[in-house]
Amino acid sequence: MKTTLSRRDFLRAAMAAGGAGMLAALPAGLVGAQDQAFLNYWTGWSGFEFDVLQGLVDQFNTENPETFINMTTVFGQYDKVLTAIAGGNPPDVVSAVWLREMVGIAARGALTPITEFAARDGIDGSAYFPQLWENWQWNGDLWGLMCTSNSNVLAYAPAALEAAGISAAPTTLAELDEASLKLEKVDSSGNIESVGILPANLRWWGLVFGGTFYDEANRKVTANDPKIVAALDWMASYWSRLGADKIAAFQSGFGDYLSPQNSFFVGKENITQVGEWFIQFQKRFAPDLVMDMMAAPPPEGGRANCTTFDGSVFTIPAGVRNPEASWTFIKWLSEDVNMGEFCFNITNIPPKVAPASEDRFISDPRFQLALNLLNGENAFGPDKMPVNNFYGARLAEAETSVKNGQMSAQEALDRVTEEVQEELDQTLERLGM
Repeated sequence: MKTTLSRRDFLRAAMAAGGAGMLAALPAGLVGAQDQAFLNYWTGWSGFEFDVLQGLVDQFNTENPETFINMTTVFGQYDKVLTAIAGGNPPDVVSAVWLREMVGIAARGALTPITEFAARDGIDGSAYFPQLWENWQWNGDLWGLMCTSNSNVLAYAPAALEAAGISAAPTTLAELDEASLKLEKVDSSGNIESVGILPANLRWWGLVFGGTFYDEANRKVTANDPKIVAALDWMASYWSRLGADKIAAFQSGFGDYLSPQNSFFVGKENITQVGEWFIQFQKRFAPDLVMDMMAAPPPEGGRANCTTFDGSVFTIPAGVRNPEASWTFIKWLSEDVNMGEFCFNITNIPPKVAPASEDRFISDPRFQLALNLLNGENAFGPDKMPVNNFYGARLAEAETSVKNGQMSAQEALDRVTEEVQEELDQTLERLGM
């Protein structure tokens, strides 16, 4: 049944969300609406990306007068989402849920499956890239839809490579190491002025090295896969060579990421780990910079053209008043034209094949590279396990410890494997799975 918001209910919601300030911000006439569904939507986008999405929300509100979407950003406050859901006072739509978090939140009964909505409206996944559609499924249900997707790549400035005597972008790990050495500038006191790459994100590099983090069939955590250990050893070798304290001092001088002072734009980092969305950042903040992109160069025996994908999932929390209206908004944003417009203006990959194939996207070879990687055999989404957040935090801690010389890669990843396996076993038992 479709639930509408009475004037009394609306005023109660308005007071809970900020009272007079919220009412003052709403369009004239809305407060008195007797049959208009008022939905709170929490997003993780901020800055110019939020502004682009707000334009689409305004369009939805105009085209669907029976529903009003009030969008709020929770960028940097993602725990707020989980707290609100757990507290029984969730927003009506949330896209501030990362794909890597989706299974964990769904397993705890905090999301409403959208399986029946999608089936009723003929959304069967045929229009989507299959690897993305598959990643939104868990335990027999569909839990959300993504309106954008990403693919990890490396960005570099050809002029910087040429100035360092590098004739072509690296295609192997050995070439990447050699290029990084040539791009490094360190003064006589060991202070770093510029680097090639400072490798980060063990999950990506562990996969590039050929490792596997989770055996889903047997529910076994495999963080200490020898290839992942080798990846972390390699990453830490940069900290060992340049000095952990010197790198920390160097990174402390980085400017704001979303600005012309981004460390890559000013030449402090000459090869940086990003996604196709960085094309838009470069256009906005460094329009005169010639930038290209490449896949992560693998070691011998590693995975060529390897990438990982994640992203924001549009979900309906459990217990919302009007799941039908929430679904209507998600479905509208997922229409080809709306998805395409949003993705184009923030340079993200549309999860649907048709809009992603439009010339306005693929005419940029950098975007085409990211799209090819996303659709390649070595594209990996998050592992489907209910403790992904815990796992990710432990991997990050291990990466930091090893880079700082506090532990060996083997010791750190043995510990991660043990701790996450214990957490996984307890969680599965608690959930009766």
